[in-house]
Amino acid sequence: MASTFESLVTTIFFTLLVQGHGQCQLKDLTVSTSKTPRQIQDVQEWQVMFVNNCKCNLKDIIVSCKGFQSLEDVNPNVFAPIGNDKFIVNGGLPIEPFASVMFLYADPQHFVFEPVSHDMVCVST
Repeated sequence: MASTFESLVTTIFFTLLVQGHGQCQLKDLTVSTSKTPRQIQDVQEWQVMFVNNCKCNLKDIIVSCKGFQSLEDVNPNVFAPIGNDKFIVNGGLPIEPFASVMFLYADPQHFVFEPVSHDMVCVST
């Protein structure tokens, strides 16, 4: 009886361990901003890169950025406002593991983009 119980506990523990291994957290989405050499209407251009550092696809990524604005058009398929200083990344489509998406903006101010939420899709192989 004890060995059946131990086997059951071991199986449950292993299942939880494997499931937990695939979990992505907000910290698995890296956001970096850097200056480009360009100026738009005498204003600094910036490049923003979103990198998925998880082994799963990240989708429906929402970031917060208070007061964001740009003198140059931002591709809405990559970065679009959804209200209350929140923006959706990549049109909600998945960013594959260890892949990135980026956009450019022009403003004298360097903005901080803070990940708020995402969903993940892990495909078993």
